[in-house]
Amino acid sequence: MDSSREVAAQIRVIIVGNVRLHREGLAALLRGCPSIDVLSVDGVHETQNALRTTSTDVALIDTLSPAESDVVGLLRGACAQIRIVAVGIRETASEVLACAAAGIDGYVPMDAALEDMVMAIENAVRGELTCSPKVAASLYQSSALARATDATPLTARELEVANMLNHGFPTKEIAWRLGVQPCTAKNHIRNIFHKLQVHRRGQAVEKLRALIGRRFANR
Repeated sequence: MDSSREVAAQIRVIIVGNVRLHREGLAALLRGCPSIDVLSVDGVHETQNALRTTSTDVALIDTLSPAESDVVGLLRGACAQIRIVAVGIRETASEVLACAAAGIDGYVPMDAALEDMVMAIENAVRGELTCSPKVAASLYQSSALARATDATPLTARELEVANMLNHGFPTKEIAWRLGVQPCTAKNHIRNIFHKLQVHRRGQAVEKLRALIGRRFANR
């Protein structure tokens, strides 16, 4: 890699994942980067224990759903200041919103190169997020929607569900995509209806599009 990417202090990284070969492959790649110091490569619970005794900057999460907020909670419970970066994210507004809702600080797209992953880690430490112009526009629209609603603004998770409503997904599929029970998905939908002051899905989608334009999450 270009020596200009070297930093004064290495970023201390732990790699967390379900698949040993995946996380060890990531570790092998990152150990060749001057700005990165890979401290450990383990599963969630082993990493949780390590965080209590090791000073760490970033947790790189591999092959874990970004919607698994319990994993994020476990890591933050062990180290409140840690930055969390998810690997292998489909770069759509829905999935990026899911990451934000789960408390993830940055992400690495599925087709990213090693330099992209290093940049995502470095940006997370600086409190910055790099995303494509397409996703940035979608996130801006979601932010505009949150400000435009007359009632309480929609949460990041509700915006994600709203996007799925826009695509016509049934409740069971929404629940599956979120990794939750159907009753939880129904609660999110009811909350959206209440905040938008509507009673049916069609009315919700129509109002969402009226608030932020016909291009609402149309991807």
